[in-house]
Amino acid sequence: MEKEAVFTVKKIKNYTRKNMKLFYLPVLFISLFSCQKYETEKNCFEGEKEKSTKYKEFKIDSPEEIIKANPDHVKFITNKDIKSYQDEFNDERNIALDDENSWKKKFEKYKTKYSSLIKNFGEQFNYINIQEKNNIIYGIGENQFGYWFLEVKNNISSAYYLGLSKFTHFNDKQPENFIKNNKLFAYGSFIRISESWGYPFGPPIEAVKDQLTFEIDLNTVRKDSDNDRFNDLFEKLILLNPNSADTDNDGIQDFTDVNPLYKSEKSKFTDLYSQVIDDEYQSYNFSKNNYSFTGYFSDCDYFQKMNPANVKVLIYPEKERYNLKSDYKLNMFPEYFGKIKKDKNVNKFYINYGSGAGGGFIEVDFKKGKWVLIKKSTYVI
Repeated sequence: MEKEAVFTVKKIKNYTRKNMKLFYLPVLFISLFSCQKYETEKNCFEGEKEKSTKYKEFKIDSPEEIIKANPDHVKFITNKDIKSYQDEFNDERNIALDDENSWKKKFEKYKTKYSSLIKNFGEQFNYINIQEKNNIIYGIGENQFGYWFLEVKNNISSAYYLGLSKFTHFNDKQPENFIKNNKLFAYGSFIRISESWGYPFGPPIEAVKDQLTFEIDLNTVRKDSDNDRFNDLFEKLILLNPNSADTDNDGIQDFTDVNPLYKSEKSKFTDLYSQVIDDEYQSYNFSKNNYSFTGYFSDCDYFQKMNPANVKVLIYPEKERYNLKSDYKLNMFPEYFGKIKKDKNVNKFYINYGSGAGGGFIEVDFKKGKWVLIKKSTYVI
Protein backbone atom coordinates (compact mmCIF):
# COMPACT_ATOMS: atom_id res chain seq x y z
CA MET A 1 0.00 0.00 0.00
CA GLU A 2 2.82 2.36 0.88
CA LYS A 3 4.51 1.78 -2.51
CA GLU A 4 1.22 2.34 -4.33
CA ALA A 5 0.71 5.60 -2.44
CA VAL A 6 4.20 6.83 -3.34
CA PHE A 7 3.64 5.85 -6.98
CA THR A 8 0.31 7.68 -7.00
CA VAL A 9 1.89 10.84 -5.53
CA LYS A 10 4.61 10.75 -8.22
CA LYS A 11 1.97 10.41 -10.93
CA ILE A 12 0.09 13.38 -9.53
CA LYS A 13 3.29 15.48 -9.40
CA ASN A 14 4.24 14.56 -12.97
CA TYR A 15 0.72 15.29 -14.17
CA THR A 16 0.75 18.62 -12.34
CA ARG A 17 4.16 19.62 -13.79
CA LYS A 18 3.06 18.69 -17.31
CA ASN A 19 -0.18 20.62 -17.08
CA MET A 20 1.44 23.59 -15.36
CA LYS A 21 3.84 23.84 -18.33
CA LEU A 22 0.89 23.81 -20.68
CA PHE A 23 -0.71 26.50 -18.55
CA TYR A 24 2.36 28.74 -18.29
CA LEU A 25 3.30 28.67 -21.99
CA PRO A 26 0.24 30.62 -23.18
CA VAL A 27 0.52 32.90 -20.12
CA LEU A 28 4.16 33.61 -21.02
CA PHE A 29 3.21 34.25 -24.65
CA ILE A 30 0.41 36.61 -23.60
CA SER A 31 2.78 38.44 -21.24
CA LEU A 32 5.43 38.90 -23.94
CA PHE A 33 2.79 40.08 -26.42
CA SER A 34 1.40 42.51 -23.84
CA CYS A 35 4.88 43.91 -23.11
CA GLN A 36 5.59 44.35 -26.81
CA LYS A 37 2.22 46.05 -27.30
CA TYR A 38 2.94 48.36 -24.35
CA GLU A 39 6.36 49.32 -25.77
CA THR A 40 4.84 50.01 -29.19
CA GLU A 41 2.11 52.13 -27.60
CA LYS A 42 4.65 54.06 -25.51
CA ASN A 43 7.11 54.64 -28.38
CA CYS A 44 4.59 55.38 -31.12
CA PHE A 45 1.75 57.30 -29.49
CA GLU A 46 1.85 60.50 -27.48
CA GLY A 47 1.01 60.20 -23.82
CA GLU A 48 -0.47 62.91 -21.67
CA LYS A 49 2.95 63.77 -20.26
CA GLU A 50 5.80 63.62 -22.74
CA LYS A 51 9.38 64.10 -21.58
CA SER A 52 11.12 67.11 -23.05
CA THR A 53 14.07 66.43 -25.33
CA LYS A 54 17.51 66.95 -23.80
CA TYR A 55 19.87 68.70 -26.17
CA LYS A 56 23.58 68.11 -26.11
CA GLU A 57 25.59 71.21 -25.38
CA PHE A 58 27.57 72.50 -28.35
CA LYS A 59 31.30 71.89 -28.08
CA ILE A 60 34.05 73.23 -30.35
CA ASP A 61 36.39 70.43 -31.43
CA SER A 62 40.04 71.01 -30.63
CA PRO A 63 42.73 70.77 -33.35
CA GLU A 64 44.16 67.74 -31.52
CA GLU A 65 40.79 65.94 -31.63
CA ILE A 66 40.41 66.75 -35.32
CA ILE A 67 43.81 65.36 -36.30
CA LYS A 68 43.22 62.28 -34.14
CA ALA A 69 39.93 61.62 -35.96
CA ASN A 70 41.74 61.21 -39.28
CA PRO A 71 41.63 57.48 -40.22
CA ASP A 72 44.79 55.39 -40.66
CA HIS A 73 44.31 54.85 -44.40
CA VAL A 74 44.50 58.62 -45.02
CA LYS A 75 47.86 60.44 -45.00
CA PHE A 76 48.40 64.17 -45.53
CA ILE A 77 51.16 66.70 -46.08
CA THR A 78 51.16 70.50 -46.22
CA ASN A 79 51.04 71.99 -49.73
CA LYS A 80 51.35 75.79 -49.87
CA ASP A 81 50.78 75.81 -53.65
CA ILE A 82 47.04 75.18 -53.29
CA LYS A 83 44.26 77.53 -52.23
CA SER A 84 43.46 78.05 -48.59
CA TYR A 85 40.03 77.25 -47.20
CA GLN A 86 39.29 80.96 -46.77
CA ASP A 87 40.19 81.70 -50.40
CA GLU A 88 37.88 78.87 -51.49
CA PHE A 89 35.11 80.31 -49.33
CA ASN A 90 35.59 83.79 -50.82
CA ASP A 91 35.44 82.34 -54.35
CA GLU A 92 32.16 80.56 -53.56
CA ARG A 93 30.71 83.75 -52.12
CA ASN A 94 31.62 85.67 -55.28
CA ILE A 95 30.09 82.95 -57.46
CA ALA A 96 26.86 83.26 -55.46
CA LEU A 97 26.65 86.89 -56.60
CA ASP A 98 26.79 85.95 -60.30
CA ASP A 99 23.78 86.67 -62.49
CA GLU A 100 21.49 83.97 -63.88
CA ASN A 101 23.25 83.74 -67.26
CA SER A 102 26.62 83.17 -65.59
CA TRP A 103 25.07 80.43 -63.47
CA LYS A 104 23.63 78.72 -66.54
CA LYS A 105 26.98 78.79 -68.36
CA LYS A 106 28.79 77.32 -65.37
CA PHE A 107 26.16 74.62 -64.97
CA GLU A 108 26.40 73.65 -68.64
CA LYS A 109 30.18 73.50 -68.33
CA TYR A 110 29.80 71.28 -65.24
CA LYS A 111 27.40 68.92 -67.06
CA THR A 112 29.75 68.64 -70.03
CA LYS A 113 32.82 67.96 -67.91
CA TYR A 114 31.14 65.28 -65.79
CA SER A 115 28.77 63.85 -68.42
CA SER A 116 30.18 60.31 -68.17
CA LEU A 117 29.79 60.27 -64.38
CA ILE A 118 26.29 61.73 -64.59
CA LYS A 119 25.40 59.04 -67.13
CA ASN A 120 26.47 56.28 -64.73
CA PHE A 121 25.60 57.70 -61.32
CA GLY A 122 22.93 60.28 -62.10
CA GLU A 123 22.56 63.13 -59.65
CA GLN A 124 23.43 61.12 -56.55
CA PHE A 125 26.67 63.06 -56.16
CA ASN A 126 28.10 66.50 -56.60
CA TYR A 127 31.12 65.79 -58.80
CA ILE A 128 34.42 67.51 -58.09
CA ASN A 129 36.96 65.57 -60.17
CA ILE A 130 37.23 63.14 -63.09
CA GLN A 131 40.03 61.18 -64.77
CA GLU A 132 39.89 58.70 -67.65
CA LYS A 133 42.67 56.15 -67.99
CA ASN A 134 42.87 52.81 -69.84
CA ASN A 135 39.12 52.86 -70.61
CA ILE A 136 38.35 53.31 -66.91
CA ILE A 137 36.59 56.40 -65.60
CA TYR A 138 37.57 57.61 -62.13
CA GLY A 139 35.81 60.33 -60.19
CA ILE A 140 35.37 62.02 -56.84
CA GLY A 141 31.84 62.79 -55.70
CA GLU A 142 30.20 64.19 -52.60
CA ASN A 143 26.82 63.54 -51.02
CA GLN A 144 25.30 63.89 -47.56
CA PHE A 145 27.69 61.28 -46.13
CA GLY A 146 30.87 62.89 -47.41
CA TYR A 147 33.32 62.13 -50.22
CA TRP A 148 33.33 59.06 -52.50
CA PHE A 149 35.70 57.44 -54.97
CA LEU A 150 33.80 56.64 -58.18
CA GLU A 151 34.83 54.08 -60.78
CA VAL A 152 33.31 52.94 -64.07
CA LYS A 153 34.99 49.82 -65.42
CA ASN A 154 33.64 47.48 -68.12
CA ASN A 155 30.34 49.41 -67.99
CA ILE A 156 29.97 48.62 -64.28
CA SER A 157 29.71 51.65 -62.00
CA SER A 158 30.94 51.42 -58.41
CA ALA A 159 31.07 54.01 -55.65
CA TYR A 160 33.27 53.66 -52.58
CA TYR A 161 32.89 55.83 -49.50
CA LEU A 162 36.31 57.27 -48.67
CA GLY A 163 35.84 56.99 -44.91
CA LEU A 164 37.20 60.45 -44.17
CA SER A 165 36.50 62.15 -40.87
CA LYS A 166 33.68 64.70 -40.74
CA PHE A 167 36.34 67.41 -40.43
CA THR A 168 37.75 66.86 -43.94
CA HIS A 169 37.05 69.36 -46.71
CA PHE A 170 38.05 68.95 -50.37
CA ASN A 171 38.77 72.01 -52.50
CA ASP A 172 36.89 72.71 -55.72
CA LYS A 173 40.14 72.61 -57.69
CA GLN A 174 41.78 69.17 -57.59
CA PRO A 175 44.85 67.55 -59.22
CA GLU A 176 44.20 66.42 -62.80
CA ASN A 177 45.76 62.98 -62.35
CA PHE A 178 44.50 62.03 -58.92
CA ILE A 179 44.72 58.21 -59.19
CA LYS A 180 48.28 56.85 -58.98
CA ASN A 181 49.58 53.48 -57.78
CA ASN A 182 46.27 52.56 -56.17
CA LYS A 183 46.23 55.81 -54.23
CA LEU A 184 43.81 58.73 -54.48
CA PHE A 185 45.24 62.23 -54.11
CA ALA A 186 43.13 65.26 -53.20
CA TYR A 187 43.59 68.87 -52.09
CA GLY A 188 41.82 70.18 -49.03
CA SER A 189 41.83 71.09 -45.34
CA PHE A 190 40.70 70.02 -41.90
CA ILE A 191 37.83 72.25 -40.77
CA ARG A 192 35.53 72.73 -37.79
CA ILE A 193 32.44 74.64 -36.74
CA SER A 194 33.88 77.61 -34.89
CA GLU A 195 30.93 78.62 -32.71
CA SER A 196 27.41 77.69 -31.71
CA TRP A 197 24.81 78.47 -34.35
CA GLY A 198 21.19 77.93 -35.34
CA TYR A 199 18.80 77.90 -38.28
CA PRO A 200 18.19 79.45 -40.73
CA PHE A 201 21.86 80.37 -41.04
CA GLY A 202 24.57 77.84 -41.78
CA PRO A 203 27.34 77.11 -39.29
CA PRO A 204 30.44 79.35 -39.21
CA ILE A 205 33.36 77.17 -40.31
CA GLU A 206 37.11 77.68 -40.09
CA ALA A 207 40.18 75.72 -41.14
CA VAL A 208 42.32 74.27 -38.36
CA LYS A 209 44.93 72.66 -40.65
CA ASP A 210 44.98 74.21 -44.09
CA GLN A 211 46.39 73.65 -47.59
CA LEU A 212 46.84 69.89 -47.46
CA THR A 213 47.40 67.13 -50.01
CA PHE A 214 45.62 63.96 -48.92
CA GLU A 215 46.87 60.51 -49.94
CA ILE A 216 44.19 57.83 -49.56
CA ASP A 217 44.85 54.08 -49.76
CA LEU A 218 42.33 52.58 -52.21
CA ASN A 219 42.88 48.99 -51.01
CA THR A 220 41.18 49.94 -47.75
CA VAL A 221 38.55 51.99 -49.55
CA ARG A 222 37.60 49.20 -51.98
CA LYS A 223 37.21 46.50 -49.32
CA ASP A 224 33.71 44.99 -49.47
CA SER A 225 33.63 41.93 -47.21
CA ASP A 226 30.09 40.82 -48.10
CA ASN A 227 30.25 41.77 -51.81
CA ASP A 228 27.01 43.74 -51.62
CA ARG A 229 28.41 46.81 -53.48
CA PHE A 230 28.55 48.90 -50.30
CA ASN A 231 32.16 49.08 -49.13
CA ASP A 232 32.98 48.27 -45.51
CA LEU A 233 33.78 51.89 -44.64
CA PHE A 234 30.29 52.97 -45.69
CA GLU A 235 28.49 50.12 -43.95
CA LYS A 236 30.32 50.82 -40.71
CA LEU A 237 29.39 54.49 -40.98
CA ILE A 238 25.65 53.88 -41.38
CA LEU A 239 25.59 50.83 -39.04
CA LEU A 240 24.88 48.17 -41.67
CA ASN A 241 26.56 44.79 -41.19
CA PRO A 242 29.71 44.72 -43.37
CA ASN A 243 29.73 40.92 -43.17
CA SER A 244 26.15 40.41 -44.34
CA ALA A 245 24.69 41.50 -47.67
CA ASP A 246 21.24 41.55 -46.04
CA THR A 247 21.53 43.25 -42.65
CA ASP A 248 17.86 42.96 -41.65
CA ASN A 249 17.40 39.43 -43.09
CA ASP A 250 14.37 40.39 -45.15
CA GLY A 251 15.56 38.72 -48.36
CA ILE A 252 16.47 42.05 -50.00
CA GLN A 253 20.13 42.99 -50.34
CA ASP A 254 21.23 46.14 -48.54
CA PHE A 255 22.23 47.76 -51.84
CA THR A 256 18.65 47.82 -53.13
CA ASP A 257 16.71 47.73 -49.85
CA VAL A 258 14.77 50.98 -49.25
CA ASN A 259 14.91 50.33 -45.49
CA PRO A 260 18.01 48.17 -44.92
CA LEU A 261 18.21 48.44 -41.12
CA TYR A 262 14.72 47.08 -40.38
CA LYS A 263 12.55 44.41 -41.91
CA SER A 264 9.54 46.22 -43.34
CA GLU A 265 6.06 45.14 -42.33
CA LYS A 266 2.67 46.10 -43.68
CA SER A 267 0.20 47.38 -41.11
CA LYS A 268 -2.15 50.29 -40.61
CA PHE A 269 0.43 52.56 -38.98
CA THR A 270 3.51 51.48 -40.95
CA ASP A 271 1.45 52.41 -44.03
CA LEU A 272 0.76 55.77 -42.41
CA TYR A 273 4.43 56.59 -41.90
CA SER A 274 5.34 55.28 -45.36
CA GLN A 275 2.74 57.58 -46.88
CA VAL A 276 3.92 60.55 -44.79
CA ILE A 277 7.51 60.07 -45.96
CA ASP A 278 6.50 59.48 -49.58
CA ASP A 279 4.40 62.64 -49.46
CA GLU A 280 7.56 64.60 -48.60
CA TYR A 281 9.26 63.23 -51.72
CA GLN A 282 6.28 63.03 -54.07
CA SER A 283 8.03 65.19 -56.70
CA TYR A 284 11.08 62.93 -56.72
CA ASN A 285 11.99 59.29 -56.86
CA PHE A 286 15.18 58.67 -54.93
CA SER A 287 14.52 54.97 -54.34
CA LYS A 288 16.85 54.01 -57.22
CA ASN A 289 19.67 56.18 -55.87
CA ASN A 290 21.62 53.41 -54.20
CA TYR A 291 24.05 55.67 -52.36
CA SER A 292 21.57 58.26 -51.09
CA PHE A 293 19.45 57.88 -47.98
CA THR A 294 17.37 60.10 -45.75
CA GLY A 295 18.01 59.54 -42.06
CA TYR A 296 15.57 59.57 -39.16
CA PHE A 297 15.66 58.87 -35.44
CA SER A 298 12.75 56.98 -33.91
CA ASP A 299 12.02 54.27 -31.35
CA CYS A 300 8.59 53.68 -32.85
CA ASP A 301 8.16 50.16 -34.20
CA TYR A 302 5.77 51.37 -36.92
CA PHE A 303 8.18 54.06 -38.09
CA GLN A 304 11.14 51.69 -38.11
CA LYS A 305 9.31 49.10 -40.23
CA MET A 306 7.97 51.44 -42.91
CA ASN A 307 8.38 50.70 -46.60
CA PRO A 308 8.44 53.99 -48.56
CA ALA A 309 8.32 54.02 -52.35
CA ASN A 310 10.00 57.34 -53.20
CA VAL A 311 13.09 57.41 -51.00
CA LYS A 312 15.58 55.15 -49.21
CA VAL A 313 15.66 55.54 -45.44
CA LEU A 314 18.00 54.84 -42.56
CA ILE A 315 16.18 54.74 -39.24
CA TYR A 316 18.09 54.75 -35.97
CA PRO A 317 16.96 54.44 -32.35
CA GLU A 318 17.00 57.68 -30.38
CA LYS A 319 20.03 56.56 -28.35
CA GLU A 320 22.16 56.92 -31.50
CA ARG A 321 21.17 60.55 -32.08
CA TYR A 322 24.38 62.15 -30.85
CA ASN A 323 26.65 59.34 -32.03
CA LEU A 324 25.56 59.75 -35.64
CA LYS A 325 24.34 63.27 -36.21
CA SER A 326 27.16 65.35 -37.63
CA ASP A 327 26.95 69.12 -37.73
CA TYR A 328 28.94 68.96 -40.95
CA LYS A 329 26.40 66.81 -42.79
CA LEU A 330 23.20 68.62 -41.88
CA ASN A 331 21.09 67.29 -44.73
CA MET A 332 21.56 63.69 -43.60
CA PHE A 333 18.75 64.19 -41.08
CA PRO A 334 16.64 66.92 -42.71
CA GLU A 335 13.35 66.29 -40.94
CA TYR A 336 11.77 65.07 -37.76
CA PHE A 337 8.51 63.17 -37.47
CA GLY A 338 7.10 62.72 -34.00
CA LYS A 339 4.78 60.29 -32.30
CA ILE A 340 1.17 59.80 -33.31
CA LYS A 341 -1.36 61.81 -31.33
CA LYS A 342 -4.83 60.34 -31.02
CA ASP A 343 -8.02 62.35 -31.48
CA LYS A 344 -11.47 61.90 -29.96
CA ASN A 345 -12.45 60.71 -33.41
CA VAL A 346 -10.97 57.19 -33.51
CA ASN A 347 -10.10 57.57 -37.21
CA LYS A 348 -8.28 60.89 -36.86
CA PHE A 349 -4.65 61.32 -35.77
CA TYR A 350 -1.92 63.98 -35.73
CA ILE A 351 1.85 63.79 -36.25
CA ASN A 352 4.25 66.60 -35.37
CA TYR A 353 6.99 67.33 -37.87
CA GLY A 354 9.91 69.72 -38.12
CA SER A 355 12.78 70.73 -40.38
CA GLY A 356 15.32 73.50 -40.75
CA ALA A 357 12.73 75.61 -42.54
CA GLY A 358 9.95 75.24 -40.00
CA GLY A 359 7.40 72.67 -38.97
CA GLY A 360 3.95 71.98 -37.70
CA PHE A 361 1.65 69.00 -37.59
CA ILE A 362 0.07 66.64 -40.07
CA GLU A 363 -3.59 65.79 -39.67
CA VAL A 364 -4.46 62.33 -40.97
CA ASP A 365 -7.77 60.55 -41.42
CA PHE A 366 -8.25 56.83 -41.92
CA LYS A 367 -11.11 56.49 -44.40
CA LYS A 368 -12.25 53.29 -46.08
CA GLY A 369 -8.97 51.55 -45.34
CA LYS A 370 -6.80 54.40 -46.66
CA TRP A 371 -4.97 57.34 -45.12
CA VAL A 372 -5.80 60.91 -46.13
CA LEU A 373 -3.05 63.40 -45.25
CA ILE A 374 -3.49 67.13 -44.62
CA LYS A 375 -0.30 69.00 -43.73
CA LYS A 376 -0.81 72.16 -41.70
CA SER A 377 2.30 74.22 -41.10
CA THR A 378 2.26 76.14 -37.84
CA TYR A 379 5.56 77.99 -37.98
CA VAL A 380 8.26 78.96 -40.42
CA ILE A 381 11.78 80.02 -39.47
